[in-house]
Amino acid sequence: MRRELRAGLWVLGAIVLVVVIGTVGYMAIEKWTFLDSLYMTVTTIFTVGFGEVHTPSTAGRVFTLVLIVGGVGTILYGIGSMVEFVVGGQLSGMFRRRVVKRQVDRLDGHYIICGYGRVGEAVARQFAAHNVKFVVVDHDPEVQVRADAAGIPVVQGDAATDEVLEAAGVKRAKGLISAVGSDAGNMFVVLSARVLNPGLLIVARAGAEDAANKLERAGADHVVSPYGIGGKRMATLMLKPLVSDYLEVVTGGGELAFLVEEFQLSGDCCVIGRTIETLDVRKRTGATILAVQRATTGVFDTNPSPDSHLNPGDKIIAIGTSAEIRRLEELIGSPAGT
Repeated sequence: MRRELRAGLWVLGAIVLVVVIGTVGYMAIEKWTFLDSLYMTVTTIFTVGFGEVHTPSTAGRVFTLVLIVGGVGTILYGIGSMVEFVVGGQLSGMFRRRVVKRQVDRLDGHYIICGYGRVGEAVARQFAAHNVKFVVVDHDPEVQVRADAAGIPVVQGDAATDEVLEAAGVKRAKGLISAVGSDAGNMFVVLSARVLNPGLLIVARAGAEDAANKLERAGADHVVSPYGIGGKRMATLMLKPLVSDYLEVVTGGGELAFLVEEFQLSGDCCVIGRTIETLDVRKRTGATILAVQRATTGVFDTNPSPDSHLNPGDKIIAIGTSAEIRRLEELIGSPAGT
């Protein structure tokens, strides 16, 4: 938008300059009054066709010819720029960006995806499938076209700059995924985001093996290597195909609608102080509790025993169909990630 504004101001300034030069020129050459000189200049460059105020001298006629060439050329260039601005889609693009800005300004507790390449686009599809509020940040103008087609709000710019991150609502966001094309770029994104929002959950993409530790030191809570994960996945498919197929199903990649969800227990939750056995989650909801992360130690109690007590701040990880997870949510409260 700033580029279009600068272009418009340049055209306007050029027209004003031609008017000033014409007015001063007639006053100097013909000794006309300011109003007569201004009138003659405007009628000349805008080719209105009214009669001359005074009959110009030979020098005045030569000056008029120069003014016509320069003035009319400037006017035609300005008209051409306006037509290109409207017909070329820049005007609609400007309005679209203003609409997106209003959408982003209304977001709160949302997620930011920095980089809309293959990894970022895959994350966006998952977020959209789970009705998660998010916004994409990318410097590539082509991303705007792809994201618009998918109905995704995009903030165009360098995700490593404070201005762009603030435009994406980083101070109100719940989490940020840094998936730009280079490890150095992700490093700058993580550093900037951590400074702007110290409590932000940050997940970063790492390409090189030695980049993971650096990204964590920069402020990333979790670092993911797509190549490492891909290698482990391929090895599992080869060595343990049945286990791999099962994990594909329970993590949402298969045809069955199984979900793995996490829930945080608040102090006023009705299940606080009760045991897994008395809660009888399996019978009442159909879901299965896989693990409990203890609030006091952060340690995972995997496959918790029936006499395990649930305490305020504990997090439950459960698996089930969407209907079963929904019934569990009604029993113990909202998932921690929503």
